[in-house]
Amino acid sequence: MNFKQLEFKKHNDPLVALSVTDVIQETDDVRTFRLDNSKGVLSPHKPGMFVKVCLNIKGENVWRSFTISSSPLHPKQIDLTIKRNPRGVAGNYFFEHISPGSEIKIKGPLGRFFYDRELHTEPVVLLCAGIGITPMMSIVRFLSDIKQNSPCALFYGARSHLDIIFDQETKQFISELPGFQYFLTLSQPSPQWLGNCGHLNIDFIQTKIPQFLRSRFFLCGPRHFNQEFEEQLLGSGVPQSLIHCELFHKKRKSK
Repeated sequence: MNFKQLEFKKHNDPLVALSVTDVIQETDDVRTFRLDNSKGVLSPHKPGMFVKVCLNIKGENVWRSFTISSSPLHPKQIDLTIKRNPRGVAGNYFFEHISPGSEIKIKGPLGRFFYDRELHTEPVVLLCAGIGITPMMSIVRFLSDIKQNSPCALFYGARSHLDIIFDQETKQFISELPGFQYFLTLSQPSPQWLGNCGHLNIDFIQTKIPQFLRSRFFLCGPRHFNQEFEEQLLGSGVPQSLIHCELFHKKRKSK
């Protein structure tokens, strides 16, 4: 499917029901729930967008927002990659009650945080931490589908090697996409870890991006992560128009 041919409706789409075809264990507390959209009842999305999920829990409708982690060029399947929060309601419900054959009611796609190949012609820098990698994977998977050769760098911060999501697939993109770079750092690495250590920081990123001030940045992580990086990018001279933030904790309810 040609991405130019996708038609995006206004965000008044009705609530639709999709069945779960597969549940993929990504880490101990992260699973991808794959939904069947072969009939096209869910409108096409742009990479980075999310859907609202309506769950009936103990007789009450509970709404939560989850990012679509799959590429829009594979519209027959919709992937929702969800992290379980021990104190959460929706995530626990997914882990305990949703399995292949279950039906999920969703609305969307929604959101202003997305990559648009026609508008975003600059080198792309994706900065994320934890479950914030989900919209970035939709973007990178889309870039792989269209065989994009322009520069794209993914900076991903995780806690330990047990918390890394999509690592093997992301490494494959390095050989598939000539302009793609992948930088992973762990804040609580094991003694055997030989990669980057510590939290992501602006100095490290600047050393890896030669066109730093002319790049377009997408940020997704905990609130403090987004706020700190946005402030540092602006302080470094990056225009506000080149910075996109996805907020899981302000305008959207936490996962």
